[in-house]
Amino acid sequence: MMEVVIVDDGNRLTVYELVERVIPCIIAKHYSENYIQGFRSTFRNLLAYCNKNEKKYFTAELAQQFMLDCYGVQPGTVERRCSRVHRAMDLLSDYQHFNAVMLRRRLNREFPAGLQEGAVNYLQKLSLHGRRENTLRSHRNVLLRFTDYLFSVGVTDYKLLSADIVNRYVKVVSCNYSNSVVRLHYSILLRFFQYLAHSGYKETDLSLKMMPIVKVSASARIPTTLDLSQIESILTSVDRESPQGKRDYAVLMIAVKLGIRTSDIRNLRPANFNWEQHLVSFTQVKTGEPITLPLPTDVGWAVIDYLKNGRPVSDAPEIFLRAVAPYVSLQNFDNILIKHMRKAGIPLDSIKHHGLHSLRHSLATHMLDEGIPITSIQGVLGHINADSTQKYIGVNVRQLRSCALEVTD
Repeated sequence: MMEVVIVDDGNRLTVYELVERVIPCIIAKHYSENYIQGFRSTFRNLLAYCNKNEKKYFTAELAQQFMLDCYGVQPGTVERRCSRVHRAMDLLSDYQHFNAVMLRRRLNREFPAGLQEGAVNYLQKLSLHGRRENTLRSHRNVLLRFTDYLFSVGVTDYKLLSADIVNRYVKVVSCNYSNSVVRLHYSILLRFFQYLAHSGYKETDLSLKMMPIVKVSASARIPTTLDLSQIESILTSVDRESPQGKRDYAVLMIAVKLGIRTSDIRNLRPANFNWEQHLVSFTQVKTGEPITLPLPTDVGWAVIDYLKNGRPVSDAPEIFLRAVAPYVSLQNFDNILIKHMRKAGIPLDSIKHHGLHSLRHSLATHMLDEGIPITSIQGVLGHINADSTQKYIGVNVRQLRSCALEVTD
């Protein structure tokens, strides 16, 4: 992640001044009054805390101590019940460092006036070049957020855009999002700035002036996994008598036993299952490649149980639907794992990422533990090349120990 530039104390705003600057930014984003009042309440508590403890300036250490003393949130943890408090602290930090805030909210569906034409024409060009729908959606979302930021700092024409504004935005993103999201923003903006220059919206190519970001090699990161006992506890925690429980159990079984990506589970339809031959076949969303996997009996019965006894009546083609009306395709699968980790008593901080994708990592790791070759694991996971699969070696502690050399005196 990029280094954050800290403002000298002589120029730094006090906590009170920060709050006074941030609140108008929130109001300008047209949040509901209740949502804004939630931030106001947190800011009032922070100001009272600062007065009591004679703290004048906002720091990361102050924010952590405030959340611990007033809300019981341990440093380095994120609790959903205090998500508003976390966001309030993030907003103050954003403004302190960058004189702007990044608001994680549902994006406006239209680009700001003055910035719309260039963004829309860029997306149309991508579409004409045959880019997939998911790719177009990613580019659109990044540009919506970027142009929203530009509008908030007074930029209403791409000709007014400068390298300083761009790099400040990248820093804001770096402080608010994961490395993968930062890299996505960076790569999309590079292409967008090249388009603006080539199409006459901007005289200079700002892609040549963007500050580089520090990229961490995927092979340097150890994947997040759950051990077999934890997975068993999660599956046992599911109430398989309720319709929602039947859905959750089927989803978890598919993720645990087949390692299918969340995007592919979301798109599964009854036609993807060959019940007679015990196979499941589909085209992967990420790679566009077809894949056929053997369907374990227990996974098949879990899906059938949901289809017959748990799935709401709906015209939606996808198998897995929301448990409450409207009965449309389920979108947030990660919450299924989070919910049942809590029920199983597994601390969320025991693994780095709590998404359903961690079960895909876990399957690969356990297959490796059983001595299954990387090439076979590659086929199960649907990787186009073995490089993507090689990273799972990083968590195979048992095999690493077998390679250890004895230390002699």
